[in-house]
Amino acid sequence: MDVTLVIDVALLVRGGVKMAVIEHFRVCPVTYAWYIYLVKCAGDLFSIFVHSYGCGQMITHVEVRRLELSCNEMHWRRVQDIGHHAFFLAGHCGRSLPANKAWGAQRNCIYFIMNCSDGARLYKFCLENQALGFNFLPDTNGALNRLQMQTVQEVVFNSSDVVRSTETDSTVIGQEDETDSVISRRWDELPIELVESLFPRLSLVDCLRLPSICKGWSKTSGFIWKGRVWPWLMHLPNLKYRSCKFFDPFSCKEYTLKSNAVLVARDHLSLRLSKDGWVVITEGNKSVFLLNPFTSQVINLPSLPLKDYIFDGISFTSVPTSPDFVVYGFFFQICGEFVEISSWCPGEEEWRLLRFWQSIPFFPSSNNPVLLPGEFYCLGRKGELGVFNPELETWNVLCKPEPIHLTEPHYGNEYCHLLELDGDLMSVFRTDDIRTPIRAFKLDQSEMVWEKLEDLGGMTFFVDRRNSIAITSREKKYANRIYVPWFEDGMNSKKGIFYCTEDNKYHPSMHRVEGPVTCVWMQPNLHLHN
Repeated sequence: MDVTLVIDVALLVRGGVKMAVIEHFRVCPVTYAWYIYLVKCAGDLFSIFVHSYGCGQMITHVEVRRLELSCNEMHWRRVQDIGHHAFFLAGHCGRSLPANKAWGAQRNCIYFIMNCSDGARLYKFCLENQALGFNFLPDTNGALNRLQMQTVQEVVFNSSDVVRSTETDSTVIGQEDETDSVISRRWDELPIELVESLFPRLSLVDCLRLPSICKGWSKTSGFIWKGRVWPWLMHLPNLKYRSCKFFDPFSCKEYTLKSNAVLVARDHLSLRLSKDGWVVITEGNKSVFLLNPFTSQVINLPSLPLKDYIFDGISFTSVPTSPDFVVYGFFFQICGEFVEISSWCPGEEEWRLLRFWQSIPFFPSSNNPVLLPGEFYCLGRKGELGVFNPELETWNVLCKPEPIHLTEPHYGNEYCHLLELDGDLMSVFRTDDIRTPIRAFKLDQSEMVWEKLEDLGGMTFFVDRRNSIAITSREKKYANRIYVPWFEDGMNSKKGIFYCTEDNKYHPSMHRVEGPVTCVWMQPNLHLHN
């Protein structure tokens, strides 16, 4: 357990010693690396936690806590607002200054520099929308490790294009745009067949709005599912606004959906899985619940079985409202000696736990398992497959396909994704180094070998750290792309960043990158909702 020591300096100079120990609550798995910084601001003491994936430099989580004094006790309390200040972190300390846009710094933001494999990055974490952005700095010739606090400030203040206020093309779902023109009655006279032909050419939100334009068009509601329903990137901004956000990478629009108040009362939320229009969310290391953001339905699951229990992957068998719904959580021992699989179905008061000892060590990726008829497939970091059969309650590490990596990759060096489309399994291996090509494979089930994909053959992939979705693109211009949970943060809009398998490059420009720290790709299932 990480602690902060508080020493009474006045007593120390007189030869005495008095210390207080303040424990830190850890919200990320113990297999993550993290950095802790202390910052003094306006008479308060703050601790900033910067978490990374594995032991690498893939930043996954930033959290700010303020030291609270109550009843002669001290404890850290999480905050999502540092007012009109900006924090600058370097080494093991930090500094607070009033933000001034003329200098280039923004209020309620935290800046720090990290030396990554593809160059030095200046990160900016915005507490307002829980978004993490970065841009690349000029080559420091190894001087980054010797940077002092003043250097971080100068990088921000002297770079006019590092942090600029942006306006996002944002829409609140269900609200009218004040600039909408008044629609005359003649729209109601259009043949209903012509109206229905519009759906395949409209975005999801436009499909939802179209039937409400006039009474006659309301008869088209059964055709909403024919619209262009592709995955959106769902993320949770500052929960005090009682909303969640969705980013459409194809139209480059961001939508705000007012969420159920149940989200506001919770803290330390992580989006873990999306499936059939539902999202699995964990709260800290003990609680799990399912949310349908479009219907505000919530299904609370029992507390997890052990203290600080962490699932390496989670999935479920069918739509949560169906009678045969069962959720499964997978936990792999760090040395690969055993796997624990927990299950829960409605009506049970606690999780049921199965443990399997492994003759072949299996080191999983952080991606969720994929359900094919009757069995869950888990991807290992070397590219091997583990299979769990829930009916027979068996776990096996397959001899085939042979691993893609001959040796065990260091935890955190790669993101490994397992995807399914029309009964086929695909795998994707990528890093945060934008110079390293993304590798994609398809499983030849007749020979049980991974075949490398030179392009995606008309498919489009959407990958984040936990969840992965594969679709067949309806439009050629969106095919052969792998979308990652990043945006290009432009002056007036956001653009979804993708890797093109045709030219093996990221698009668009990676000069200024932003992405939410807690997010998941999800595909609304409007057919089921209707």
